[in-house]
Amino acid sequence: MACLDENTFVELLMGGLSPARAAEVDAHLDTCVSCRRMVAQGLRAQSPDEGPPGEATALTPPRPTRSEDAPLEKGTAVGRYLVLERLGEGGMGVVYSAYDPELDRRVALKLLRAGALGLEAEEGRAHLLREAQAMARVSHPHVVPIYDVGTFGQHVFLAMELVEAQTLRQWLKAAPRPWRQVLGLFLDAGRGLAAAHAAGVVHGDFKPENLLVGRDGRVRVTDFGLARSANPLAKGTPGTPVAGGTPAYMSPEQLDPDAHPDARSDQFAFSVALYEALYDERPFAAATVRELLTEIRSGRVKPAPRGSPVPPWLRRVVVRGLSVDPMDRHGSMDALLAALQHDPAARWTRRLQVAGSVALLVAAVGITHAVGSRRGQVCAGAQEELATVWGLSQQKAVESAFLATGKPFAGAAWQRVRRTLDVYTAEWVTMRTTACEATRVRREQPEEVLARRMHCLDGRLAEVSALTQLFARADAGTVELAARAAEALPPLQRCADLSALAASAPEPVDDEARVRTDALRQKLVRARALKAAGKYTEAVALLEPTVKTAKGAGDRYGSADLLLLLGELQEELGDPKKAEATLYEAVWAAEAGRNDVAAARAWTALVHTSGEVLEQYALAWRWEERAEAAIERLGGDAVLTAQLQVRTGALNFAQGRYTEASEQQEAALARLEQTYGPDSLEAADVRLGLGATRIAQHRVDDALKLLEQALETRRTALGPDHPDVARAQMELAQVYWRKANLARVEELSSSALAVFERALGSEHRDVAASLEMLAAVMERQGKGEVALRLQERALNITVQAEGLESSGTQIVMSNLANLLARLGRHEEALARHMSTVAPLEQRLGPQHPLLARALRACGNNYRDMKRYKEAQPYLLRALAILESRQDDPYGYLTGTWIDLGRNWLDLNQPRKAVEVLELAVANRAGSKQTPGERAFSRYALAKALWAGNLDRPRALQLAEEAREMFSGMGERYVKVIAELDAWRARLPRPTTVPAASTR
Repeated sequence: MACLDENTFVELLMGGLSPARAAEVDAHLDTCVSCRRMVAQGLRAQSPDEGPPGEATALTPPRPTRSEDAPLEKGTAVGRYLVLERLGEGGMGVVYSAYDPELDRRVALKLLRAGALGLEAEEGRAHLLREAQAMARVSHPHVVPIYDVGTFGQHVFLAMELVEAQTLRQWLKAAPRPWRQVLGLFLDAGRGLAAAHAAGVVHGDFKPENLLVGRDGRVRVTDFGLARSANPLAKGTPGTPVAGGTPAYMSPEQLDPDAHPDARSDQFAFSVALYEALYDERPFAAATVRELLTEIRSGRVKPAPRGSPVPPWLRRVVVRGLSVDPMDRHGSMDALLAALQHDPAARWTRRLQVAGSVALLVAAVGITHAVGSRRGQVCAGAQEELATVWGLSQQKAVESAFLATGKPFAGAAWQRVRRTLDVYTAEWVTMRTTACEATRVRREQPEEVLARRMHCLDGRLAEVSALTQLFARADAGTVELAARAAEALPPLQRCADLSALAASAPEPVDDEARVRTDALRQKLVRARALKAAGKYTEAVALLEPTVKTAKGAGDRYGSADLLLLLGELQEELGDPKKAEATLYEAVWAAEAGRNDVAAARAWTALVHTSGEVLEQYALAWRWEERAEAAIERLGGDAVLTAQLQVRTGALNFAQGRYTEASEQQEAALARLEQTYGPDSLEAADVRLGLGATRIAQHRVDDALKLLEQALETRRTALGPDHPDVARAQMELAQVYWRKANLARVEELSSSALAVFERALGSEHRDVAASLEMLAAVMERQGKGEVALRLQERALNITVQAEGLESSGTQIVMSNLANLLARLGRHEEALARHMSTVAPLEQRLGPQHPLLARALRACGNNYRDMKRYKEAQPYLLRALAILESRQDDPYGYLTGTWIDLGRNWLDLNQPRKAVEVLELAVANRAGSKQTPGERAFSRYALAKALWAGNLDRPRALQLAEEAREMFSGMGERYVKVIAELDAWRARLPRPTTVPAASTR
């Protein structure tokens, strides 16, 4: 039917509708959010005790316009999804089937209407987007998974699993359903709801229409479109409007404008829906919405229908969930689910009226008792098992250890770790119980599958145990990494992936092998925890003998996992070549032992080690292909794919392919947001990398948005005093440097410096990075001596942290030398530059770009002293290194062409200068070029062409182009423009001046 008109609305409130019309309106209210909200507001306005005297009644939100509701045509792109057909429509939006070309699958695409919440368009869209992103973090077998979240015009869209199913109401009508079957289905739905609550999400509109029963019999909770964050720390939660649920399923507090519905409101709706499914009628007698409200608030639940087979104990449990006061309901959904499974009859056996032997009677009683006990108790121990790992005593120990470090970020780290582990372990309990019941209660899966699932879940709990034991004796370094360590726990979803479980390691057949394998696994788990806590040396010491033991036993599957972790640790300890060799060995063991997950991860690690670290780019691209194939062999994995995309993005970035880099980073970000949530640290890390790419693409405003968001995520997750927050501030300072906002750069760098010194000590390497940025600001502000003192302190810290021979130290020393040269202290600068050449060549090899940078700096230092002949061999060697490479990862080539061209001109060889500078102007070899380099190359070529009398009209044209470029680059180039104008003024004036090029 259409939405309520004025007459129908008034009759509804006054109780004047006929029974048939009332039933029709009631059915419409089940599906129309706008009308439900209007009715709720009307009821509030009628009731004097609904709010303070004189409180204004909100206006009914307008119906969406027809243009907003117009069906999307087939082929319309919504994000990356292509619309196929319209499936249905509800109060919150429209559902389409759509095609995801990236993952080659069909999805359900739901477009949510911002206007349905009764908010302004932008506010409503932001609210819906927040809620959708929160729901996307929930992963559970009985919740319809949300793959992706985004915006489309004024809509928010959700890409979800396309489920072939019927609603619960349809399922109930399709055939008679015994109460035990109904209860079993609601237990599963309740577990999905509990998982959402554990992730901080409230459904807000739980009803039979939002429960889907698939062809496989599995129930899934869907349509969290009206959910809101239950986390009191979330932005805007206290004032977030709630659009309400369907009146028949709404809790009393959902109609109270001053109340804040939470997980207990979902419990009320769940109890209403369960009551209706058990008794085929709703629990409150009412013919109108107003009567319904009165009955709900009075708590008058109808008596059970005569002859109902539903046992009294079950009714008592459900009725408690319908309590008016939320505090009188069950403590949580988990508590309600536990009560629903506590069938007193399961503790007793029927008296057998069978004549025969006493032995037969005793045997029958024993069998019956075993069955009943197994149904009631065998799957109820997960919470108790968890308590030995993450109970109150362990939590207090971890909190005390964190705070005892005295670090300013310890309190925030503890809060983040506690929330992360609470969610993880709640999901573990639910998944373990569900797996057990699927075999021992519902007989849906064989014992072999249960054994693999339990083995997987036991391993996950062991990971939690190892981590919490380390946390309980945490030092400052552990606390710094704690939040990331908790979020890096292996995902639980794989323990429900039957294909993945089937491909896992075969269990040993003899006792000796089983004991050895268990011991190796325990050491692997402990080593992973040590790595997550930053204790790399300790982890290596544990792993190296373990690897030898595994190899000696011929355990290739287990060796692959051990070698992979060992290789990662070796790279963390600064030995990439050794790490590369170990990762090669891990790949061989993984392939030989059919450990597909380890193979995919090892190939991905090699992309980073061989490519980014050791700069063997051609080799790294081969490993990328192997990694992609390994992931495909696994049947696809969102997290592994995202990790590979992050590495591939970094590889493209290192080679100057910024477009390709950003494509990979954007895809990785989308996957990690869908898996971990948009506010996860993993997503923030990718935003930082993508921000750096945007800077390289000269898309500074885009970079600013990404880095601001990453900074806010880290600040919210880790607290303002965490070093990772300061590191994000330093990345953001780079953007403001590009925008010539020196005040903001100084503010960010000074704040980061203070955090680093408090958190890490005054001699940490990160302190040096912030000092260097501050030095650059001071120099730009004309405070050269202040800048020099800051740069010298940065060098001293870097030498202490990394040693005199490290490439990092040599770069800082080169920066100091450049500053000395700009201050006119050329002899000191030259000495500093010369001291960097030999260490860099020894450490990085004779063809490394950083060696070319040092040689170029030496040449330019000689040029500053007008010793052009001495400069020449350094510049020529630097250019030879750069031109011998297939790439220009640091963007040094253009600058070296310009420097060498100028030096040829200073040596009075304009033809040779023109030859080199033409390469720079034409951007031969696709070298990276800054706007300044493009302008300087034209200016230098103009002078060379004029000096050699080679093409003076073109020289004047190039000079004019250079001037236009300099004029658009701010105050920094005022002196350069004045110099260019003075040079042109000294030239003989031609009869005509060529027009400026549009190039």
